[in-house]
Amino acid sequence: MTAQTPPGTPLWRQAFDAAEKRVTPHAEELVRTPYFATGVGLLRRAQNIAKDTARGVSARAWHLVNLPAGTDLARLRAQLGALDREVRRLTVQLENERRRPLTSDVPTTATSEEPDAHGAQPTGSPRPRPARRGAQRPPRS
Repeated sequence: MTAQTPPGTPLWRQAFDAAEKRVTPHAEELVRTPYFATGVGLLRRAQNIAKDTARGVSARAWHLVNLPAGTDLARLRAQLGALDREVRRLTVQLENERRRPLTSDVPTTATSEEPDAHGAQPTGSPRPRPARRGAQRPPRS
């Protein structure tokens, strides 16, 4: 047993401590070199390229069988979230309009709402993009 390991320590822990004592100085030396940083950067870039390629291939495969890919579902989730925020905003606006007391200056026959959507205000965020059509078969004649 080593002096650092207390008595009664499991055998696996003793083996781990011995390996760590030998490997740690060499690993710290390696990590501090400029080549390590360059290697990690290149490895990360290669992983991103591989992931993007695999994602593109799988999306094309799903579209070939006329099913939505992950990007399509993410776009739909974003559109649904934007729609939910708009409904909440309109609900709050409607509740505020209902709670506002009528004043004698405003005729009771006039309403503050416009008959169509020309007076609608933007939500502050860009509209969600429509879903892409994906791979489609040409119409048969």
